[in-house]
Amino acid sequence: MKKIFLIIWADPKFYQTLIFLSQKFSKNKFEVYIIFRNLTHFKDVIKKVNFGKNVKLLKSPNFLNSKFNLLNYIIFNFFIVIHLILKNPKNVIYFNKKALLNILFAKIFKKKTKFIYHNFDFDLLNSAKNLGERLLIRLEFYCSKKCNYLIFPSRERSKLFRKHSKNILSKYYYFMNCFPKKFIINNSIKFKKFLISNKLQSKKIICHLGSIGPNHFLEEIIESFKFINDKFILVIAGSSINRFGDYLKKKIEINNLKKKIYIIEDVSNNYWFEIVRKSHLGLCFYKQTSLSHKYMAGTSQKFNNYLLFNLPMIVNNSNDFIKFKKNEDIFEIVNPKMPKDIAKKIQYLLNDSNRYEEIKKNLSKAFNSELNFDKQFENSYKRFI
Repeated sequence: MKKIFLIIWADPKFYQTLIFLSQKFSKNKFEVYIIFRNLTHFKDVIKKVNFGKNVKLLKSPNFLNSKFNLLNYIIFNFFIVIHLILKNPKNVIYFNKKALLNILFAKIFKKKTKFIYHNFDFDLLNSAKNLGERLLIRLEFYCSKKCNYLIFPSRERSKLFRKHSKNILSKYYYFMNCFPKKFIINNSIKFKKFLISNKLQSKKIICHLGSIGPNHFLEEIIESFKFINDKFILVIAGSSINRFGDYLKKKIEINNLKKKIYIIEDVSNNYWFEIVRKSHLGLCFYKQTSLSHKYMAGTSQKFNNYLLFNLPMIVNNSNDFIKFKKNEDIFEIVNPKMPKDIAKKIQYLLNDSNRYEEIKKNLSKAFNSELNFDKQFENSYKRFI
């Protein structure tokens, strides 16, 4: 049986593309090994994940407290090399830069192995805050040249990486973070109970899923609900960053919006999907604070969650979304800095049934033709593995 390594310095359960790739390779008769960072001391929101059959999870030893990340990272790299030697995989996929740096050691022992770098997020030198960050970025560029193939979440990001890394040796592909066509969702009734207990069954639900943090215009979204009538409620669901959820709850209380806006933190996968299924509209806003946030059209996880459930959405007016809309008319665009404009756009889309149904039709067509995992796999990994 052919062997393949999927390596990440993180918890693989939080990376849906990695999960779907593992399932796909397993289905294609690969013996899959996922090597990952030991994070057992962190809160585990996602309990169970199906990585597929013939998949072995190899958790790096963690002998030291989390404060000593450098030593644990060194152990992680030795752990990878040992398994590379013992198991001799034909293909190795590194996810993100801290896994990729291992190639400096792996190449010494594995000359004939095919190395792939699958990047979800990278930075450019001009965004580095200190010497350490600049060194990591330069190392990432250097190590990428030792890979046979490079994969990015969008064509635009792959072009930028090629330009700044000056890597003309590797072959480039892009792979948007889409769901498979036959994705199976487990039933949940937790959100139904939440709606019943709060007497919200008759309300139209607008949802914002994902990180609850300062880079998603959540303050402006909350402010917009001062201009929206009582037929609508907002559900903000996800993991709070640095207690940002608590800050938003205070803002909601101050603005007397407790009956219109609800924050649900640390939701499980099934609960998350139930919220999207019962929602009428999704919000997908990104402040242009990083390279990844500038290129989220088609690759954002919340974007693809809405797409999976055929849920019309409103996105921010970034150049990337504007350009994307020319080919795929599957959302409305708004200036997220203007709460009144957000309110108007929400009410327009949910009150105009013709436009709403047009977007739903376009969403279904886009998902079944191009914006699904199966098509993304066919355009990339299927060509070289």
